[in-house]
Amino acid sequence: NASKYPEAVNILGLDTAAISLPTTTLPSHILEGDLSFQVTDTSADGAVLLGRRLSERLGAFPGDIVELIPPTAAQVNPALGYAFPRFWKFQVSGTFETGMYQYDNQFVLMDRETAQRFAGLDSAITGIQVRVGDAWDAPRIGQELAESLGIISYRSLDWQEQNGALFAALQLEKLAMGLVIFFIMIVAAFNIVGTLTMLVTDKTREIGILEAMGLPAESIGRIFLAQGAIIGAVGVAIGLAAGMVIAFVVDRSGWVRINAAIYGIDRLPVHIEPTDLLVVIAAGFLVAVAATLYPSRAATRLTPVDAIRHE
Repeated sequence: NASKYPEAVNILGLDTAAISLPTTTLPSHILEGDLSFQVTDTSADGAVLLGRRLSERLGAFPGDIVELIPPTAAQVNPALGYAFPRFWKFQVSGTFETGMYQYDNQFVLMDRETAQRFAGLDSAITGIQVRVGDAWDAPRIGQELAESLGIISYRSLDWQEQNGALFAALQLEKLAMGLVIFFIMIVAAFNIVGTLTMLVTDKTREIGILEAMGLPAESIGRIFLAQGAIIGAVGVAIGLAAGMVIAFVVDRSGWVRINAAIYGIDRLPVHIEPTDLLVVIAAGFLVAVAATLYPSRAATRLTPVDAIRHE
C-alpha cells in the first residue's frame, strides 16, 4: 500500500466516451496504464490515475491501493456521537505527466461516474473544461459562453485569469531584462565610439589629403558613418545568428531548469516573438549608428591645413 501521509488533491472526473475526441491531449501524456480505469483488486471502489509527482511523493504506483476521503460532510456515528468520514479505496491503474507542475503534483483522475458518486453529486457536475483552437481566444470565448448562459450561478474562468499573478511577474521580468539588454548595447556603443575616434586620430593625415584634393567634409563624415553602420550590421547579424542557435538548443534540450513550484513548468521554454526580435534588431543597429555621430562630426571639422601641418 501507499504511505499513510495525507495529501490534498484535486479530483478530475473524465468522460471516457469523449476521450477519443480531439478535446484533450491527456492520452499522449500517460506514462503507465491507460484511461480505461480497469480494476484488478475486488476490494477497490474504483481506479485512478495519479500525476507523476504525486505518485512519487505518496509512493503509490500502478497496482497499489490509495484511500481518499470525499469533500462531502461526514456522517455522525450514532454510537460514538461524532462525525466519521467514509474512506474510499481506489486502485492506482496508471500515472501521467503533463509537464505542468500543478497537474502532475495535485491531480487525481477517475471515471466521471465514479467521481460523481465519490463527491455525492448524483448526476450533477461541478464544471466543464472547454478546449479552444487558439489559446489567445480563450478570454473572449469564455465571456461569450458566460453571456449566452445568462445564469448567475455559472461563470467562466480562462487560463489567463487562473495564472494572472504569474503573468504579471513574467511581464515585469521581461521589462527588466529588456532594460538590461539595452544598457549592454549602450556599453557596446561606447566601444564603437572609442574605436572610430582612434581611427579618426590615426587617419588625420589621409583625411587632410582627401580634403585638399577637393573631397567635401560631408563625404568624409559619411565614410565614418558608413563604417560604423557596417560594424553595427555585422554585430547584429552575428548576435542574431548566435541567439537563434542558442534559443533552439535551449528549447529542444531543456537543459535550463527552473523552479516548477513557482513557474508551473520545470524547464525554460523558448518562444521567438517576431515583433520583439525586430525591435531588438532595430534598436541594436540604431545604437551602433548613433555611436558613429561623434567621430564622424569630428572628422568633418578637420581642415586640410590642420590635418597635414605636422606631416
